[in-house]
Amino acid sequence: MRQKIGLSAADLRALNAGVAVIRTLETPVREELAHVGVVHIDAPSERLLERFRDIVRFELGPGVPQIGRFSSSPQLEDLASLTLPAADVKGLATCRPGACDVQLATTAMSRFRNEVNWSSPNAARQVNQVAREVLLALVRAYQADGNAALGHYDDDGAPLPVAEQFRALLASSTELPAPVPDLIAYLDDYPRRRLAGAEDFLYWAVVDFGLKPTIRVNHVTIYPLASALPSGVAYAIAIKQLYASHYFHTTLELRFLIDDDRAGRLGFWLVSITRSRNDGMTGFKGLFLRPIISRRSGEAVRGYLEHVKRQVERRSPDTEVGHPPR
Repeated sequence: MRQKIGLSAADLRALNAGVAVIRTLETPVREELAHVGVVHIDAPSERLLERFRDIVRFELGPGVPQIGRFSSSPQLEDLASLTLPAADVKGLATCRPGACDVQLATTAMSRFRNEVNWSSPNAARQVNQVAREVLLALVRAYQADGNAALGHYDDDGAPLPVAEQFRALLASSTELPAPVPDLIAYLDDYPRRRLAGAEDFLYWAVVDFGLKPTIRVNHVTIYPLASALPSGVAYAIAIKQLYASHYFHTTLELRFLIDDDRAGRLGFWLVSITRSRNDGMTGFKGLFLRPIISRRSGEAVRGYLEHVKRQVERRSPDTEVGHPPR
């Protein structure tokens, strides 16, 4: 942890006391933010996996007011509880390519413009229905065609290709506390490449970290590593963002579950590395917005690790109310 993450002796003492430690990493471009967090969890690592698979129960709370897991063959019913924030509904009424308050492709903007009767008292309900259909089409296309299906964001200036943003993020994520080139290649080439022993699922959530509530769609991969690495890393969990309605062009979170092999100690270390490329981080506006997003996203990483520690150390898997979002 000292060599790969740069933790100090004071950090290690804090970890031994059960405190989550967070570090902000240097990034190659201003649009990118990166945080690494570590916490010790006094429970078997398999308990985290068991509870994390039930993602709705594990993460639902005030910081994540809406969440749903997609079926292995995604259906519209998987999105039945999704309701867009009121500000997004209002913004979509005037949404056009190059000038939209929500990150969208031009084709999706056209659907909201043409399929919603904006003068109707039921306009918000129609907006929610179109949004559910757009997200369902995205995840189905992603399952068939991988990153090529992620398309563009056409809301602000020149079209922004999501797959290119994700590939650039992968390129800057090569130096990690554990070498996982096969997992990185799998995320890049999904669904064409196979990853033996891995399990996948997709989910959506509305997260609120103090700015605009943001709809996110994520692809989770849980990968057992105990037989592949000599470093004590038992599992890696990758959370790959497929879509975000605000701020995040692309995000990759890698979590490593590292067995604690010290004499007399039980449990495991949870190391979380979050990298994201974000909107509004350059130019004059970026001078003000970048430190705010960096600080709040770092605080969210700390809060989430603390939430995971409490959830997993409990013998009962009850959801804790009040945790911050990822």
